[in-house]
Amino acid sequence: MAKRFGVIGCGYVGSAVALHLRSQGVELTGTTTGPARLVELCDLVDHPRILRCGDPSADFSVLDDLDGLLIAMAPTTASYEEDQYRAVYGDAVHALVNALRERPRARPLHVSYLSSAGIYGDQSGAITTELSPPDLSNTTNALLVEAEHAVLGLNTPLIQTCVLRLGGIYGPGKDISSYIRRAAGQQVAKNGNHINAWVHLDDIVRGVEFALQRRLQGIYNLVDDLQLSRRELSNALCDDEGLPPVIWDNHDRPGARVFNARVSNARLRQMGFSLTTRSMLDPVPAC
Repeated sequence: MAKRFGVIGCGYVGSAVALHLRSQGVELTGTTTGPARLVELCDLVDHPRILRCGDPSADFSVLDDLDGLLIAMAPTTASYEEDQYRAVYGDAVHALVNALRERPRARPLHVSYLSSAGIYGDQSGAITTELSPPDLSNTTNALLVEAEHAVLGLNTPLIQTCVLRLGGIYGPGKDISSYIRRAAGQQVAKNGNHINAWVHLDDIVRGVEFALQRRLQGIYNLVDDLQLSRRELSNALCDDEGLPPVIWDNHDRPGARVFNARVSNARLRQMGFSLTTRSMLDPVPAC
């Protein structure tokens, strides 16, 4: 286990990873892009820092003494805005990669980068592995893949890098099951025939720790075992509560980013990783 670990982007996932690793005795550096969350970071990490990776004056000295690093940057906006996505996955990620490549101290480092299984796009519901080509026709996917390539290009004898492609995240504060049940009997303007990928927050935290311990390199799908369509998933959740079904569209909205794939987690399992939550249909573990 690394003695000094950094988290670039202490949002929902980054904060959970930091909290867990700090409980394991790891010395944590965590970054945020503005002063508003700096006080909160004091409860999560040993060394809270403001770091705007895309800023020409950014101070990347926070990277110098690390043994492990998680890159968990994401746009701050809840809705899609191409300029913000380009600022993060284009400018900021590339600036961070350049800073890692130019670190003044040549010491071993493992880097995990959080990406999205959504880059596979429309695979017509087919089984999809890390060898499946991503959908580069979509601007968001193209930006995400470009960022992945930049991080993976860091691989040297001293730096090992891996990309973890996440499914849609559920867990504390993100109760997707309840959100779906609240839509029971209502019309939802999304294609109910599409299959999405999902993953529990706890398994993301464990996946990052696993990647660090095994010093994984390359691309891995970090998703749970659920491979149901939106309609099948909502039917299962609503039937369990005696609720009417969600009424999904049977077509895509014009210009929508399409994701329809049975994303496989076999490669990560073959490395020895096991899930604590196989799907959101599993019973909630007792405390």
